[in-house]
Amino acid sequence: MNAVLGPVLPYIRDAEHISYFVGALHQAAYAIGGGVAGLLAARDRRSSGRATVIAAGLTGAALAGLAVGYGTRPAITLAAALVMSLLATSALIRLWAVLSDVHGAQRAVAMSEGEVSVSLAGILTPLLIGALAATTLTWRFAFVLGAGTAGLAVLGVRRARMPPAADADADPQATRPGRSARGWRQPTLIVVFAIVGLEFSLSFWLASYLNDDVGFARGAAVAAVSGLYASSLAGRLLASRLARHVSAERLLAAALGTALLGLPVLLIATDAPVAAVGIAVAGIGIGAMFPLTSALHVKASALSADGAMGQVLAVAAPGQLAGPLTAGAIAETAGLRAGLVVLPVLALVAAAALYRHSTG
Repeated sequence: MNAVLGPVLPYIRDAEHISYFVGALHQAAYAIGGGVAGLLAARDRRSSGRATVIAAGLTGAALAGLAVGYGTRPAITLAAALVMSLLATSALIRLWAVLSDVHGAQRAVAMSEGEVSVSLAGILTPLLIGALAATTLTWRFAFVLGAGTAGLAVLGVRRARMPPAADADADPQATRPGRSARGWRQPTLIVVFAIVGLEFSLSFWLASYLNDDVGFARGAAVAAVSGLYASSLAGRLLASRLARHVSAERLLAAALGTALLGLPVLLIATDAPVAAVGIAVAGIGIGAMFPLTSALHVKASALSADGAMGQVLAVAAPGQLAGPLTAGAIAETAGLRAGLVVLPVLALVAAAALYRHSTG
């Protein structure tokens, strides 16, 4: 559900005869829905069953997805995109919280492995949409398959045994040494904002940059984005293995360092081989960042895992919007190569916040 909206936007634009701006509003609605879900989870003090929230969220998101796929007007698809994100993110927050609580000190391993599944879905979903678009079922049928997959997930959730969500005030971990009561002022949330802004800026603008500034053909530039996702998958696999033996703080520092090695190579590239090296190195670092930061924030927060993950997703939403918009605004006056200088700047902001977290 998270990966479906971008690939279907060209088809939605064609079916509804809408502009690029109105098409982009679908992505904005999706980001807003996720941010609202995060805020609600961070403020939730009720003892609602996690399985119920996950199952209801997946069911509602699947129905909203059908409205995105089979809606005929922007008012329908925009509202459906927001609702799909709101409900799917609500389920996702509780899923990450369950992983954190079940695995405790090994949460960085579990969350990195969870992000491997996210990467696989992100790679397969566009391929599925492209294949369906060439059949009589059309691209819209991807949302039917998505609803069916969500239904199977709901059945699995109903049969699974999950730890109950602890109230933040009653969470026995909240008084443990190393836990912070700073709430929304946590340095880890600054890291979240910066790395999400970095990741979405690069994935959003990479094809345009390769086509306009490096000299890739349009088809090759679009295909190269898959290389970014593949290297991110490799980074998450690597992080999930190393997290068994190395602290999340050190791994995140290494991931940021890897990204800071790859990004300058990409930004100075004038041919395909150099750009490919930059994409591969930067992608490995970027792929590991989100699960490691999420694990660090859950560990440091005085909130329950549900509330802490709610904060993460609430902060991720403005980063998802601000990063690409800032790069685009700079590109309007100085070109896209200059606009993407925001990428290493965001990595440095994340590194500074991580240092503050480690020494605070």
